[in-house]
Amino acid sequence: MRTVLIVTYTFPPQYDVSARRAAKLCKYLPGNGWQPVVLTKDWERDIAAEDRRTYAMVSHPAALDDISGVTIVRTRYRSHDNALRRLHERLGGVYGYGPAPAGTTDNAARSANGNVSHVGAAAPSPWAPRTIARRALSLAAPMFGDFPDAFRGWIDDAVPAGIDCVRRYAIDAILSLCPPATAHVVASEIARATGVPWVAQFDDLFSFHLERQRPAWRTYSDRQHRRWMGQATLAGAITPAMLAYVNRTYGREGDVVAVGFDPDESPQITRAPADRLRLAYTGSVYPGDQRPDLFFEGLERFLQAEPSATAQLEVVFAGTGRDDEMKRLLHGYPAAARVCVFRDRMSPEVTLRLQREADALVLLHYTAPSPADGTLSFPAKTFEYLNAGRPILAIPGDPGGWGDRLLETTGAGVTARSPADAAAVLERWVHEWHAHGSLGYEGRPEEIARYSQPRQAATLGRLLDRAVAARQPGRAPGRARGLR
Repeated sequence: MRTVLIVTYTFPPQYDVSARRAAKLCKYLPGNGWQPVVLTKDWERDIAAEDRRTYAMVSHPAALDDISGVTIVRTRYRSHDNALRRLHERLGGVYGYGPAPAGTTDNAARSANGNVSHVGAAAPSPWAPRTIARRALSLAAPMFGDFPDAFRGWIDDAVPAGIDCVRRYAIDAILSLCPPATAHVVASEIARATGVPWVAQFDDLFSFHLERQRPAWRTYSDRQHRRWMGQATLAGAITPAMLAYVNRTYGREGDVVAVGFDPDESPQITRAPADRLRLAYTGSVYPGDQRPDLFFEGLERFLQAEPSATAQLEVVFAGTGRDDEMKRLLHGYPAAARVCVFRDRMSPEVTLRLQREADALVLLHYTAPSPADGTLSFPAKTFEYLNAGRPILAIPGDPGGWGDRLLETTGAGVTARSPADAAAVLERWVHEWHAHGSLGYEGRPEEIARYSQPRQAATLGRLLDRAVAARQPGRAPGRARGLR
């Protein structure tokens, strides 16, 4: 059996979607000829402010039970800091990975790494020395700030630890999981220093999607990203469009490796007769990249047309991380607001049960990517939904159409391209539920099984095999170079 070094920023007991993804690969890769060694940060002692801004701090030690034979190397984390970064922050450069803070105005300028610089009406004169200094530093921020993301403080300790892992555990290949982008940087430097083949897995493009970055930074970002990706042997991505983007932008071929679902996580439930049709949405919501308002408008249209349905319908949003924003959006949809309820983040087991106890599931497709580029972002919860065996209502249409075709080919749900379409689906479902007490489900098990994690791990195992076979004989390792 060969050995793969999995470079992942998050890992259990911390349990966000990326940590869960890495843990499931550790569970299923050994069955495909690859024994994992995990390189991650210490999530028990090194929780940084940037972690709390980005992740829900959810401890789930039981996730380690399935992978008790896996070696886990946990490294120190030091928040990135320097004099220019501190000066930039004092002058108004806001440092924080992820969505803009609540209250950020439309005039705030967002950087490619998630920073926000406030330039609204309350800002000083554009010709004030303080403003000029802040803008000058903003232009140069990638060279001293949070680039490629806020977690670059992991690089200095993770790279030497990874090089040591290669030598200590006779690593045959490296696999890194993005997001965050820092994991790819770490893997790139390990590959540069050791000559070990590296597969870069993109579960999202994030900063590697150059077109989403500020034009003033694009040349620098392009050069840095190409340098990092130049060390990659092959790449994986969760959609064909993402893989095509990586190929044409960075010259790396590979295969589509979806996040998938774990067939072992199929809780048995007894669904008692209910007094209303229940729809559920589980997991985070990103209003900047998703459009929950389109669903709310469709729900409002249906309830305005059939007010009696208010007593027959409930929509549960669990663990959005954006409850306050969602409730503010609902102010414009009073009928919809009466049937929507919000629950705090749940444990993985409770979340899976909620999905199966619901009559149907709501999916919010990402809308930010350009349709010309296809599906460059895709919600990982889709695969959990496939395993739940409940009809899915997705809104709006997926840019590029890959997500729409997935629901069509699996028979697992429908896509509403507009609020009017969503209203029509809700009307049909409420009438069906009223007549039969449940909704019909037309999912095709053989198609859905293609997206199971065992099947996807097999694809990844073959990709790692290809990477080893493609390694150039006698390739000399280079010298690891961090961000300077």
